[in-house]
Parts: sequence; C-alpha cells; structure tokens
Amino acid sequence: MYKGFLIDLDGIAYLGEKAIPSCRAFIKKCHEKNIKFCFVTNNSSRTTLEVYRHLTKIGYDLDRDNIITSSEVTANYILKENPQAKVYLIGMSGIKSELEKNNIKIVEDNSDYVVVGLDLNINYDKFFNACQEIFKGAKFISTNSDLKLSRTNGVGPGNGSFTKVIEMVTNVKPIFMGKPQIEMLEYGLNKLGLPKGEVAMIGDNYYTDILGAHNFNIDSIFVETGVMKISDLKQFKIKPTIVVKNLLELNI
Repeated sequence: MYKGFLIDLDGIAYLGEKAIPSCRAFIKKCHEKNIKFCFVTNNSSRTTLEVYRHLTKIGYDLDRDNIITSSEVTANYILKENPQAKVYLIGMSGIKSELEKNNIKIVEDNSDYVVVGLDLNINYDKFFNACQEIFKGAKFISTNSDLKLSRTNGVGPGNGSFTKVIEMVTNVKPIFMGKPQIEMLEYGLNKLGLPKGEVAMIGDNYYTDILGAHNFNIDSIFVETGVMKISDLKQFKIKPTIVVKNLLELNI
C-alpha cells in the first residue's frame, strides 16, 4: 500500500472552521502506521503558521512541516532560479511573509518576477503595475489557477480570475505553482522523500486534485466530503485510482 499521501485541505481536512472527523482519524492512523503525509493547499492568503494553528486548534496531530502552501512552493521556485530575485507582488500575508522569510526582495518596479496570489484588496493600480513589469520582461508566476473562490456568503473571483486579467492584457501565460499543475506535487514528493509509486494524492476536487495527480503521474484518491460528489465523476474520462465516501473507508 502507499507509504505517503499528499492531502488537500479544504473539503478533506475541514469545512470552514470545522474539522472533518474521518480525516482527523485518518491522520491518527497514519501516525500509528508511520505513513508520511503532507497537507497541500493552493491558498496563498494564509501563512504556514496560520494553517498549522488552525489545524491543531481543531484537533489535528501534526507538525508545521506537514503543511505545504502554494506560497512556499512559489518562494522555493524563485530561490532555485534566482536567489537575488526582486518580486512585484499582488497578494496577502501568506505569500508576502513566505517571500520575506526567504529574503526575496519585494519591490514596486524593475522586478525580475511578477507574483500573483489571492488579494482581497485588489485594485486597478495593482493590475496596471503588474502588467507594466511583465511588459518590461519580468517572469509571470501565479500561485494557483482557481477561477472561483468560495466564501461563507457566496462564490466570487478566485486567484485564477485575477491572473487571467493580467494574462489577457500582456498576452503572457503565467507559470502556476498550485494544483493541477505539477510544481506543488513535485515539491511535496521531494518533501516526503518517496518515489511516485508509493504516494497518492487525496482530494475532493476533480479539477485540481485528481487532474493534478494525473498530470504528475501518481495515484489519486477521491473523497466525497467536499465540493464534489461521486456521481459527478461519471462525466469525466480520466478517473481517480480510488473512490471513497470518506477517509475511514480507505484501507491503509
């Protein structure tokens, strides 16, 4: 069976502020059987510490090292390419603190990279400045391609929608760090220290989690505790490796 898991957060570990008990029990079983795991999230708005505090508050037994955010993956990608990089940033505290923690300089102009993360205070000037930096040659990175953002009071534009505005103006395609692109899963696999054949991606969203696993050529486990139902999978040609209603059904 699998020796490690990459696990989505929202819809798998919790819904809103509340834990999903079957996932909490699953993590306990992973500890008992010495199975490695990392939670992976496209959300760049919160720091790793904030995610960790939320998870421990709702009863999860884990370390900060068990959490991977798209912000962490973005900072790592930039550091590998250019340790002295200057970044024009659209984003919130999660991505800002991750860049600063890695001594990546955030600037208003003459940047090497434009990084776009979820920003609930987005405005025209931010869009305009990002476009100008890309026109001048800055590399275009986005933390994730999620077009929609679900909030307690409804659904609105996600980071992918903001990214698309800049892409349409500049005619430059971004490099995405989050699922379903492979950067995050590659980073997670390296963190687990396991080969692809021993790791599976667990998620509730076909478009990010299941397709992400397919793109990266690892197994996928669909769990019906979040945004999609098992019946929704019928319309798709590419199927998950395993389908369960909740993680208590997964035999490890």
